[in-house]
Amino acid sequence: MVFLYLCKMKIYLSTSAILLYINFLIGIIHCLHEFELFIFIPDSYYMFIPLSFLVTFTFWSISINMKKSSGGRSDIWKKL
Repeated sequence: MVFLYLCKMKIYLSTSAILLYINFLIGIIHCLHEFELFIFIPDSYYMFIPLSFLVTFTFWSISINMKKSSGGRSDIWKKL
């Protein structure tokens, strides 16, 4: 049963999607800390939150750009 569910959710469990989810979570933690709604990370360690946001954003961007199209050209050029 779990295997069938994971097969259906294949597009939501790709590397790019997981990096994007992690980036969203880091962004939510950052916003909550900035507005002082929920502070669970000490200020001495807080510098890692913006850095980790940038690192995950960079990895996500690289993973998106490294995907190759099946035809070798993008779909936009095929339509022209």
